[in-house]
Amino acid sequence: MPIPKISIRALKALISIYEEQSFSRAAARENATQSGMSMQIKTLEERLGVKVLERARNQLNLTAEGRILYDEGRKIIKSLVEAEEKISARADTLQGSLKIGIIPALTRSVVQAALSQFKTIAPMVEISLVEEYSGSLINRVVAGEIDFAIVPAGPIGPGLDAEYIAQDNEMLLCNSKMFPEYSHLSTAPLSSLKKKKLIVPSHQNVRRIQIEKLLDSYQIEVSDLLEMDGMLATIELVAQSDWVAILPSAICHADLDGRMRKSLKITEPAIPLDYIMVKRNDVTFTLPAQKMAEQIKYQTKKIISEFQENSKLH
Repeated sequence: MPIPKISIRALKALISIYEEQSFSRAAARENATQSGMSMQIKTLEERLGVKVLERARNQLNLTAEGRILYDEGRKIIKSLVEAEEKISARADTLQGSLKIGIIPALTRSVVQAALSQFKTIAPMVEISLVEEYSGSLINRVVAGEIDFAIVPAGPIGPGLDAEYIAQDNEMLLCNSKMFPEYSHLSTAPLSSLKKKKLIVPSHQNVRRIQIEKLLDSYQIEVSDLLEMDGMLATIELVAQSDWVAILPSAICHADLDGRMRKSLKITEPAIPLDYIMVKRNDVTFTLPAQKMAEQIKYQTKKIISEFQENSKLH
């Protein structure tokens, strides 16, 4: 059997450099040095006698030969990981570690139930959970820092796959005494926000862009705008003041009784919110990752359904 001129390290270097569009970021992703990454590409090009990367302005482009290596290299690396997973799956119990990322909208109501169910079937798996907004979580998935992330639907970039999880609805959350004309869990038009004090997330959250576009399109001027990235802090401030927030029903699930906070489904227009699971498409999902993703998907659909059913009763 002939010995290939291309090494796995060189393939990974090429893939990382192209996807990260940076030698330094690729080096961090592969736990290597920048000079080491440069040497991998140089050696690869010398052995093959062709260029694989070209720099155009501030962008790194693949040559025709580089594109072949990139596409085939991803398949090769994925096949190797699949082989490792098949060997690992022969064990009688789920083992290893799992790193996942979830947006704050789902950690309040989904994580505890999903984690509890997962631990009953995989008590030996060590779990790390990162709670951040979509942009940061997607970057972590690309860098290989987490196995998958649950985020709102939106652009995800190259090298990633997205799987639909569930559809939620944006709610208007306020303290229990505000909007006396609307009962808890009833509907309220977006125009109800006129002259109100609104809390919004930072622009790292894709929901912020949608909220601003809607307010602008429907010419709704709020009296004050407060940027706050902490969802739990937002919820507490809403309960104790005249500030209001637009939040997914999933995070409002814990307030179904309406005792401290009133939840109103926004209409005219309704604001749907899709959740997706994002993972790298060159890495095979481990069995623990599959099982945890299943639990998160089930629990997310469950709490959204419960919220919708309670809303029909009001």
